[in-house]
Amino acid sequence: MIVHDILLQAGTHPDPTPNWAIEQAASLSVSLAARLSLGVCKVHIPQATNWLANKLVNIDGIVAEENRKSSANADALAKSFGSHVPPELIGEIFAIDIRSSVSHSQFAVRARTYDLSIIPIYPYAAMEYFAEGLVFESGRPVLLMPELKSSALTFDRITIAWDGSRVAARALADAIPLAGMATSISVVQIVGDKDLSRAASAADAVRNLTLHGLKAEAIELPLEGGDAGETIQAFCQRHASNLLVMGAFGHSRAREFVLGGVTRTILDHPKLPVLLSH
Repeated sequence: MIVHDILLQAGTHPDPTPNWAIEQAASLSVSLAARLSLGVCKVHIPQATNWLANKLVNIDGIVAEENRKSSANADALAKSFGSHVPPELIGEIFAIDIRSSVSHSQFAVRARTYDLSIIPIYPYAAMEYFAEGLVFESGRPVLLMPELKSSALTFDRITIAWDGSRVAARALADAIPLAGMATSISVVQIVGDKDLSRAASAADAVRNLTLHGLKAEAIELPLEGGDAGETIQAFCQRHASNLLVMGAFGHSRAREFVLGGVTRTILDHPKLPVLLSH
């Protein structure tokens, strides 16, 4: 299994996706020799229908200016993408008109036919909701990508968060195409967070990776401070991991990213790239 087709998500409003995201995605594309496409979510705010608001504050004029900025940002992102990605690796460049920066549905439909989607994580309140929706509705793995100290995006030290569940198994399989870049793979099972007696073992996950020609080790990690999310990220920092792999599943009333007791800390403040699968 090889990653051939990557889709980078970009936004235009209220602020455009920063250039570091394009640089890091281009670096990964080069490392994998994979085609990289750009999907720009261009916010288009509908005109107001309240005549009084228009009379008092010219709301339609304000909306028109915001839409103009969004279109200008979309053009700038496409230009930056073309200058950072090698021509032979450039795939599609397309825009999706959305009404709000949290509208993920149309992008999720497009993402279903790519091997991997990349969501840049930067200071922008709606991004976590967009990423969450994409994980659950695209059917493909999603890479959460924070800004790194270097634009070179390589995954030579990988941590796989393992609880033996179906979604953990899905994440394990989705990580294999990226794991070929790794010199170190740790399959980490947190002890003290949930009952793992009937779960698939970390040792069996290592056996599966070994049959793919990947060297991995199983590690039992005691729960720290009652928070599995903080525990796994602390492990990644201690071991200089540059990719965390984990499964995600939802509850009936509200979506929630979990690995045992993993909280939204990982989604809200990822300290390293995180590959999420459902």
